Amino acid sequence: MAMTHLARSLPCGVRLDELLIQVADAAPPADEAHQATCPYCQTALRRLRREWAGVTELAHQPVRVPASLTHRIMSHVRSLAVQASDYILLGHPRGETRISHIVIGRVAQRLVTTVPGIVFASVRVEPQRPPQADRVTLSIQLVVRFGPALHPLAESVRQRVERRTTRLTGAHIERVDVTVNDMAI
Repeated sequence: MAMTHLARSLPCGVRLDELLIQVADAAPPADEAHQATCPYCQTALRRLRREWAGVTELAHQPVRVPASLTHRIMSHVRSLAVQASDYILLGHPRGETRISHIVIGRVAQRLVTTVPGIVFASVRVEPQRPPQADRVTLSIQLVVRFGPALHPLAESVRQRVERRTTRLTGAHIERVDVTVNDMAI
């Protein structure tokens, strides 16, 4: 521990740093009888209270933040929010890769349309809450042909998307929600 000028003791043996803590915290004295009669403690306490009042007054003064600083901070926050909401971020020792949610959605859409019985698919990528750099949830809307059982068809879509999308894009699929919206006859 570094020794400062506050670590020294008064001639009566009381440490000056203990008196400062007492004043700063408005705490009762460790030895009330001693402090009441000790001229060294009384002098140090008066000086510490006077100096601490200046610190307290300064702490209550409003801090003026330059407008340019607020603008720079908010610009940075906005750019980070856009990156977090529209991309997945894949780290690599030699750099980072960002893949747009649009690309992930299109890859998943192409995969879905290769499943027999699917006429049309729409895919929406939703970022994780709380945000995770490489994880997404997919919401898939389907138009299917009449004939195949719907639940096994939806499960087939889910499995294909979960297996292949991660391999093709690097995105970890947390969940795949499938909705059958219409049927082509």
